[in-house]
Amino acid sequence: METPRLLIEQPPHDEAEAAQLAQLRELLANTDPLPDLRDFAPAVRQLFPEPAYRVGCGSAHIWLHRTADATRLALIR
Repeated sequence: METPRLLIEQPPHDEAEAAQLAQLRELLANTDPLPDLRDFAPAVRQLFPEPAYRVGCGSAHIWLHRTADATRLALIR
C-alpha cells in the first residue's frame, strides 16, 4: 500500500486555485497509505467544492475537474 500521490495535469487558473492545490498536496503528504481512496474523497470535495469543481472517485483514484472544463485538473492515485 502506497501513500496517495497528486498528479496536477493543468496549471492553476489563479492564486486561489494554486493555494487550494498546495493545501491538497500538504493534506496528502500528511495522510497515511489508504487501501481505498474513496475514504479521502470527502476531504478533496471540501477543498474543491461544487459548483466550481467536480470530484469523482474509485477505490484506486480520485479525479478533479473544473466544472467549466472537460480536461482533468488533477488526479490522485
